[in-house]
Amino acid sequence: MLSFAELAASPFAEWDGTPAAARMLQKELAEQVRLEDDFPPLRLLAGVDVGFEGGEITRAAAILLDAETLQPVAECVARIPTSMPYVPGLLSFRELPALLSALAGLPQEADLIVVDGHGIAHPRGLGIAAHLGVVTGRPTIGVAKKILTGHHCELGDERGDKVESVSYTHLRAHETRED
Repeated sequence: MLSFAELAASPFAEWDGTPAAARMLQKELAEQVRLEDDFPPLRLLAGVDVGFEGGEITRAAAILLDAETLQPVAECVARIPTSMPYVPGLLSFRELPALLSALAGLPQEADLIVVDGHGIAHPRGLGIAAHLGVVTGRPTIGVAKKILTGHHCELGDERGDKVESVSYTHLRAHETRED
């Protein structure tokens, strides 16, 4: 498996840059998503998020945590030129290069990566968290703010109440009350 730095240099070797080809690649990569919880005990966790500076710079932040204490071990912010405009459903092609650069800047690789974005609850089953997991071979969890596809039953009234989401591609996501 390539290192994060090697992946950051060329994360889309088989993509010609068009939205149509990106959608086809998503469908192919979605078939490689592993849903088994078969990884060894976790030592290090990473959390990642992406933002934009004026639309021309993509900024990704990564934090590495000790899995037992949740204390920060290291952090990295990467800023790279934005290489693609926003296209609904193709966010990973816009954000993944910066995420990989931020992860490459950490002194150690995480055993599990938590991503601000969708995993498999995506129209083609490959949101940014799932895409990151496939290209890195690392377990990932997507934590999204809004439903992109599917629906869920009404949440209970208590903080922490959760229900399963029914996605058109998978039944593996949860909605959780935060307020």
